[in-house]
Amino acid sequence: MLSKKTAAREKFDRWAGTYERDRRSRFNARPQRAALAALGLRPGDRFLDVGCGTGAAVRAAAAVVERAVGVDLSPEMVNRARELARESPDAEFVVGDSEELPFPDGAFTALLCTSSFHHYPEPWRALAEMARVLAVGGRFVLADGTSDRFVARIADGLLRRFDRGHVRLYRSDELVERIRAAGFDEIAVRAMWDGGYVIVSARRGVWKQ
Repeated sequence: MLSKKTAAREKFDRWAGTYERDRRSRFNARPQRAALAALGLRPGDRFLDVGCGTGAAVRAAAAVVERAVGVDLSPEMVNRARELARESPDAEFVVGDSEELPFPDGAFTALLCTSSFHHYPEPWRALAEMARVLAVGGRFVLADGTSDRFVARIADGLLRRFDRGHVRLYRSDELVERIRAAGFDEIAVRAMWDGGYVIVSARRGVWKQ
């Protein structure tokens, strides 16, 4: 049986060719843009998008920041991201695992993770890695669907059964608790779609549990 991680990688490898153009991708783009805006990127930032897909956020960030990097588990997503970024030579893309990020400590000042957290088999390890590569005081935004609503919990159960790359959705208060435990503070939550999706903003604190 395929591991969750392998199943997710194969799913996104298959999806890479139509990503950003199909209906589902375009629907996902709205909250992803809102999450990127919540970071408040500025010149001098070193930006990382974890689970970058085909790199739309990285391309947008590259026009503003000092360095813009995307990392994704799917090699085909990264290949497609590089193709789409031909007009954005400052955008960088790397194949990598969110639970073992291939970057040194404190390498980035702004970090984004949108609509991919529910695929991570060890999500709290991934949060610890995001905290590790973010400089103290750096800004962090995690955005994803939640299990706050009853209908979302039903959908989550179905996805766990039929989508081999889906791990689970989390309650918004659970996300906040775990983000704080990973070493973040100044946490703020913005709900979208009547609580079906949340954008959690935070800063990397001076401590790490």
